[in-house]
Amino acid sequence: MNGQKKFFGALLVLVAFVALFAAVMPAKASAADYPTKPIVAIVPFSPGGGNDVLLRLVAKYITPFLGETLIVENKPGAGGQIGWTALSKARPDGYTIGATTLPSMILIKSLRENVPFDLDDFQYICNFQVDPIIWVVEKESQFKTAQDIVDYAKSNPKKLNVAGDGPESNVQLQHLVAAKLLGISTNFISYSGSGPALTAVLGKKVDLAAATLSSAMPHIEGGRLRPLVLFYSAKMDVIPDTPIAEEAFGVSIPSIGMAARGVAAPKDVKAEQIAVLEKAFKAVAESPEFLEQAKSLGLVIRFMDSKESTALVKEMTTLVEKYKSLFGEK
Repeated sequence: MNGQKKFFGALLVLVAFVALFAAVMPAKASAADYPTKPIVAIVPFSPGGGNDVLLRLVAKYITPFLGETLIVENKPGAGGQIGWTALSKARPDGYTIGATTLPSMILIKSLRENVPFDLDDFQYICNFQVDPIIWVVEKESQFKTAQDIVDYAKSNPKKLNVAGDGPESNVQLQHLVAAKLLGISTNFISYSGSGPALTAVLGKKVDLAAATLSSAMPHIEGGRLRPLVLFYSAKMDVIPDTPIAEEAFGVSIPSIGMAARGVAAPKDVKAEQIAVLEKAFKAVAESPEFLEQAKSLGLVIRFMDSKESTALVKEMTTLVEKYKSLFGEK
């Protein structure tokens, strides 16, 4: 009997100790509790660029949907390689994510040697914005339509001077693919970005510029540039009278250079956390206040979920591999 009393006494002490220990120890967060602290979003470019503007705008609206703040951290360098490498090596705890932009990530991996990240090092949470490539001319240009460009280039091979971001950029690749499928030969002149390329066409130093829609829009709205054709699968409300490539040429031209901007996480982040992030970003993309401000900034919002974004990476990778040899053609 004394032995049983001692046993039960010891058991009660043990239970009490466990209960006390559990009470003083912090509770481990469950998947349902995520997130419990701010999330860092790496932008692999300097402040003021397309990805930076987009992520900072999203961060402004996401807190009510996420339950925590989104902190934008710029890690520029090597055309995005430094930031994407940092994202690929980040702790997969759900508290570090990063901006993505296609096809730039793909071009870096495909065209450079010893790149320390792979495209499957990431889980693609969503795609948020599309920024297709457009041909524009100075308002007084002799070229009134996209077909005028093609007719002139066919009659004058290598005489048409085209300004664009390059070399080996998404903008140049879009132009090279269009030129190949249209059967024309042009002189592509690389500039350090869309801004300098547009300045060149405004100054009548070149005949034509290939640029992202977002970079050209202020000049189009100001009446200084005339849009000729949009390399995208559908017309856009911001330039409703500008034909897409298939309308302008009767030829299907893939939107290989379209800047598709979104968000990804390191590959081993839990699926439940990815789902929380995807839901929050989707809610922002549907927010009237966010959409109104995005429109005022010239951002075309096209939300794609995780599955669709992953498929887009594969689709654009196939296109890049198919056409990247055009960079080396003279």
